[in-house]
Amino acid sequence: MTAKRLMVLSLVLSVVGIAILLLGQANTVAPLPQSSNEQFTKVLIAKHSIRIGQPFTLNMFKWKEISEQELTNYLDYITEEQFSRLSIKAGIAHIAIKSGQVMSSADLIRPEGGVSMAYNVRSGYRAISVPVDEVTANSGFVQPGDKVDILMLGSQVSELKKYDNLVQGLYVTTIAKDVRVLAFNELSSSENFQKQRSSYGADLPDNSSVSLEVTPEQATQIVLANQIGKLTLSLRGADEIDAEIEQPFTVTSKLINPDSQQVAPNVGLIQLRPNSVKSN
Repeated sequence: MTAKRLMVLSLVLSVVGIAILLLGQANTVAPLPQSSNEQFTKVLIAKHSIRIGQPFTLNMFKWKEISEQELTNYLDYITEEQFSRLSIKAGIAHIAIKSGQVMSSADLIRPEGGVSMAYNVRSGYRAISVPVDEVTANSGFVQPGDKVDILMLGSQVSELKKYDNLVQGLYVTTIAKDVRVLAFNELSSSENFQKQRSSYGADLPDNSSVSLEVTPEQATQIVLANQIGKLTLSLRGADEIDAEIEQPFTVTSKLINPDSQQVAPNVGLIQLRPNSVKSN
């Protein structure tokens, strides 16, 4: 009898244990229906990282559903309803943006007072201003955000830009390629440039200048070239690939007019004359 009672007692305890285990699992699953009541909101996030000074388009962002509880950690975010009101456009990043970052209006819209141009300069680059002539200034074809090549017109027989009538020694060379225009005078956006240009009327100021984003090496070359000769800008196509363009080259007046002869001046600080062969 004792053995049978023990077997029955063991069986009862096993059944009770299984019942308790099943009941415990039911209790852990029970809260799941409550999660279905959690609210989600679509907010704008970044698809990938964007560096300071890097141009961005709206396709670099996407919508993501985030729980209302998680959104309580953010003071500002952009919903679908807010997006249409803010009129967000493509531009240049004035702050660093991380991949997956929840975007706010301050991340994409520049402050009314503007930001320092330093935020528009990419890491490893420098900003330098160069003067532009009246024709370039008033043609309107160079605007902030454009890409240009920088050409220098110099003279082999006259220093410090004194090349008025010395056409034989003139040359043009490309000193920098694929350079981004940061600003025209004090204007750093194409929209503000067009508005300001309209306010000037027919002509822009004669002493106009452009700010360019260049490498440190290009910056030193441009400063020197500005003292040697005259700089001008050549606008590049919007979809132009640099690999398709030939290497920088130099053109002399000899190529245009083969019959011209280089004549060195009789006076001057520096005179460049061809080597002469002495005969005995």
